[in-house]
Parts: sequence; C-alpha cells; structure tokens
Amino acid sequence: MQLAIDIKNESIADKVLWMLEHFKSDGVEVLKLNSQNEKEVISNFREGLEEIKAVNNGDLHSRPVKELLDEL
Repeated sequence: MQLAIDIKNESIADKVLWMLEHFKSDGVEVLKLNSQNEKEVISNFREGLEEIKAVNNGDLHSRPVKELLDEL
C-alpha cells in the first residue's frame, strides 16, 4: 500500500516522519523529496498556481504557447 500525506505543520510532520522511521524493520519505506529541493519545488508549484489564478481572474495576461516554446 502506498500513501501520500500533506502535513501543513512542519513540527508535526517531523514527528510523524520520526515515528515512521521506527517501522523500517517492518518493511515501511518513507519516500520524500530531497530536503534541499523540497522547499523550492513547493514554492515554485505555489507560484504557478497563483499565476494561474491571476490569469483566470484577469489580473495577469497569458501568452501563446508558441511564444513560450520559441523562447526556450
């Protein structure tokens, strides 16, 4: 069984991870994002969501995909 959880409180998340680590000998494997990149990935994802909301609200203008691909 695989389970993904989102714990907003970092202190509680640390406690849950600590507890789960004690079940490794029973076959529990904890998979998580690289701690160096975790905050950056989450931050980038949130920024993207905020931009989508701004476009939907008309506060920000989007651009054609072709323009984006040409830039790459």
